[in-house]
Amino acid sequence: MMPYIICHMMTTIDGRIIAERWTLPNDGISTLDSVTEPYFTISDNFQADAELFGRNTVQKDLCSDLFDPTGLPPTNNPTTFIGKLTSRRFCIILDPHGKTLYKSNQLAEENVIAVLSEQVSDHYLQHLRDLRISYLFAGSDGRDLNTAMQTLAAEFNIKKIVLQGGGIINGAFLKAKLINEISLIIYPSIDGLSGIHTIFECPDQQNIIPGLGQELKLTSTQQLDHGIMWLHYHVKKNV
Repeated sequence: MMPYIICHMMTTIDGRIIAERWTLPNDGISTLDSVTEPYFTISDNFQADAELFGRNTVQKDLCSDLFDPTGLPPTNNPTTFIGKLTSRRFCIILDPHGKTLYKSNQLAEENVIAVLSEQVSDHYLQHLRDLRISYLFAGSDGRDLNTAMQTLAAEFNIKKIVLQGGGIINGAFLKAKLINEISLIIYPSIDGLSGIHTIFECPDQQNIIPGLGQELKLTSTQQLDHGIMWLHYHVKKNV
């Protein structure tokens, strides 16, 4: 059994996701805070068991401190640890190299579950256990998403996940054919600069089509305030 995964993102009309670069809508709003509020409301309405982020997104928005793994050998005991899990929803963080340095077992009032590679050190695992942070492993390099999702379902009873990027993490899930729905909030702004992060990215992999064998069926559209559009798709997989 695999969790049901909804990729939920907010983007400019050209697919860029760095909100600090967005211009304000043409309706007198002076800050982005009220404009981006529907993104979080819709995420909550999915009533998922967990949110999932990549380590870079977490470092940028939630937890900037870093653990230094220099010179530390990999663990000899890559087994799942179940720590404190009392929050209504969990925060899953894909952190293959174990770089996030935590201060508690919660981020944004959600208990953390770290998804790691088997290359992380015992020192880092002890850091997580000391804070009662749950962790599991996604293979030797931390990229075995199928195994990670199976573990989340079987050992953490996670049935539904809201995947929220960044683009590289979304791209990895797309390539692995693990996304069941896409919830796309389109913000009325154009970034226009080449190289800015987008909704889905698969860097260092040339001549592949990550979305191959996956068709999108539009299930609903809704116009929100400030010229924002919400598009909701079901992902049909042709295996």
